[in-house]
Amino acid sequence: IYRDIEALSQGGMPIFFDSDTGRYRFTEKVFLKPLTFSLDEAAALIQCSAAFVKDTMPMSQALQRAQERILASLPADRQRKVDELRSAIDIRVAQYPDQVCTDVFSCVEQAVSRRTRIQVIYYTKSTDIENERKLDPYLITYRGTAWYLVAYCHLRQAVKLFRVDRIRQISLLAETFDYPKNFSAAAFFEGSWVIEQGEPVQVRLRFNPEVARWLRGRQYHPSQHTTDEQDGSLIYEVTVTGTREITRWILGFGAAVEVLSPPDLRRQVAENLRQAAAAYDKQTDLPL
Repeated sequence: IYRDIEALSQGGMPIFFDSDTGRYRFTEKVFLKPLTFSLDEAAALIQCSAAFVKDTMPMSQALQRAQERILASLPADRQRKVDELRSAIDIRVAQYPDQVCTDVFSCVEQAVSRRTRIQVIYYTKSTDIENERKLDPYLITYRGTAWYLVAYCHLRQAVKLFRVDRIRQISLLAETFDYPKNFSAAAFFEGSWVIEQGEPVQVRLRFNPEVARWLRGRQYHPSQHTTDEQDGSLIYEVTVTGTREITRWILGFGAAVEVLSPPDLRRQVAENLRQAAAAYDKQTDLPL
């Protein structure tokens, strides 16, 4: 109740405590204005949320209802204009996002908001095993094509990433936890290329002139630094946590990029390219 009173006061409502009656009162007649949206605001909300209104997204039904309420709050002529604008922009978060069980997602979301520990059966794809873990859930995030949970793992005694779609079973525990004061999503993912965690690695690349002109001015990572060479090539430097994700990015440029450092990454990319070349060198009976 005291939080509600404080929220009303901060929202500009003239509320005060009447010592004569022992009650809280408004100093004057007040009312809350109905929520309205401008044409641009309504169109922007619907256009952005449309990317998540899919059967594979756990929030799809709630977002669908929200879209309907936004439209219902508008006059008929503005509704028609919003419909026209929403078809002018198509936002795709991921073409085929990984499917997440709605019940699991709702349970995780509830645990995060309530600071409640959870017990899960989690499938680890790298080892192809399932094990039981007790987690303190900090944050749900969507990166690439998947939902991830950032949580303190009591089994590993460290803050880890968990794919929500790989949680096989989940239950809320009666235990609560204290959210760490020094945790923030921005700091946790600061060095990630996308979402990968690991030791910081300084990567130095050289892009040939043809590709370099497409990369200039583009921001791929907060720590990146670029230097133009006299021949038109581009030196790209970045510090990332882990090299698995950036390796896939580098391989996408084929012969147009050379890894200058670190040596381990240079050897890894070279080996990948050798294996790819060997696969194409094999004699196959492919149709011409």
